[in-house]
Amino acid sequence: MRTIGFRSNILFAVAAAFGVIAALGRPWYGPPGKATDAQMEDVLDSFGRALTESGGTSGWDALQTADQLIAGLAVGTAVLLLLTLIPLLQRHLRPLARWGALATVGVVLVKLVDMPDARAMSEPRNGAFIALAASLVLLASAATVASAPSRKRKPVPAYVPPPAPVYEPDASYGPPQF
Repeated sequence: MRTIGFRSNILFAVAAAFGVIAALGRPWYGPPGKATDAQMEDVLDSFGRALTESGGTSGWDALQTADQLIAGLAVGTAVLLLLTLIPLLQRHLRPLARWGALATVGVVLVKLVDMPDARAMSEPRNGAFIALAASLVLLASAATVASAPSRKRKPVPAYVPPPAPVYEPDASYGPPQF
């Protein structure tokens, strides 16, 4: 079974970083629905609203300074992964990129669980889940790039033709006759 290559994982990581930033423009939090006596239905309705409701407060508005932190970590991780294309920098930047991706996932998870206190923002919305999915792709790609073997450029050896055959003059065989 073939795996995704080194450069393809870097491309996926860059796309995932853009996905995290784009998710900040989507609604992250919204108002809860009207409560009923059936608690299980309320929970299932909140899951449905979290994935399908288009109204709510965007990540840029709801996450005071965490939005800049999330965007900075995602972009920083993508830049570090792009710099790993330079063979001399690979060994030093791969662990940093892995930790940057892990920090991005961590901040998104914290903001998904630790919601703002306002009543209008007490339920998660689809932007938070999109950001979580994109940050997990970023983490998977960064981990794959970080665990790839180091790429060192080897010089291509010059072609050396084999030596010509040597025929002894008194041998019973000789060069081919045409």
